Amino acid sequence: MEKPLLKLSPSSATDFKSCPQLFKFRSIDRLEEPTSAAAARGSLVHAVLERLFSEAPEHRSPEHADELLVALWEGVRQNPEFRPDGLGLRSEEEWLGDNRTLLRNYFRLEDPRSLEASRLEWWVEYELTDMHLRGRIDRIEVQPDGSWVLTDYKTGRVPGESREYAASFGLRFYALVCWRAFQVVPAEIRLMYLSDPAILTFNPTKQMLVAFELQMQALARAIKRAVDNDDWRTRPSPFCMTCPHQTICPAWAHTTAQTPDPEARGEAAD
Repeated sequence: MEKPLLKLSPSSATDFKSCPQLFKFRSIDRLEEPTSAAAARGSLVHAVLERLFSEAPEHRSPEHADELLVALWEGVRQNPEFRPDGLGLRSEEEWLGDNRTLLRNYFRLEDPRSLEASRLEWWVEYELTDMHLRGRIDRIEVQPDGSWVLTDYKTGRVPGESREYAASFGLRFYALVCWRAFQVVPAEIRLMYLSDPAILTFNPTKQMLVAFELQMQALARAIKRAVDNDDWRTRPSPFCMTCPHQTICPAWAHTTAQTPDPEARGEAAD
């Protein structure tokens, strides 16, 4: 029986690169995770910008973006899939204020009235040897000369200079899919950081994408070895402190086991 192709998105590929055990939790075991404030903020801001570009150019204003923010949040605020875990009424206003700040920063980076988006939240996919690449591109603009510009909104902080290449992983992933699936090498790929705000720009070449394709094939082989051997290495890092699976992670099992039980301490004291 033929094994199904390995399905990889930028996020799942990044999970394996950062910690194979996290990849297992998310992509193999498919464990549920609470909705974090950062993830919910990213989803809501992306939804507002998608709707904004669906409007006529003259309506793409900061004021209308704020109206869309309120309307879209009202529609999902009671849904646990979208509402951050533990978000109370008082902290909700502060959290919404953070969203408004990100949207105001967006307008400091570009004027959406002068742009024409060709694709919004565009699902793309392509099958390479032993793997199926897939994911959603935030925005594509097809220029008058036929060239493509890919834009990805980021609601986190701009990475340090040493991490810029790693930060562009998702857009290089999408540039590879565009080249292989549509025979188009994007002229420009942009990471738009709304928190700082700033834009990082990359200009891919075929040579760059060939190298990245080899990198993805090596990654697929590493994942296949991990699956075949049931060998999921942990890579402890500061990011473990915010990992929703820390309590069941082998790297932290000894920490959990050694944590005293407050009730047991009380019984001992009695």
